Amino acid sequence: MLSHPLQVLKSGLTKLKNNVKTRKDDLLTRLHNKETLSAVDEEWLDNEANHVEEEALVDLLENASDYEHGLARLNSQKKTLVEKQKELGGGIKTALVVGKKRKHMFSPPHKCLS
Repeated sequence: MLSHPLQVLKSGLTKLKNNVKTRKDDLLTRLHNKETLSAVDEEWLDNEANHVEEEALVDLLENASDYEHGLARLNSQKKTLVEKQKELGGGIKTALVVGKKRKHMFSPPHKCLS
């Protein structure tokens, strides 16, 4: 597992780009060949396939004097993007770690059917 938050963000960005690569490449080839695209395809290219904001976030945090300081200066929308990239990057889990001991679940006493 990646340990540094910036590496997790970069990994998330790479996965995000890889998830859309095939379709994006196909649509860009069609545009290059002067073929028309549907409105749905154009909208997809402008939104889901556009990772400018995510790339800018990684650059901003990479160039900050301190990662935590840079993160603290982000607005809520950008912090949400950071969390999504962390999720995709597969690092920095926020779930609590449970100890090795198993917890015993209480079960009510059974009634005898005598």
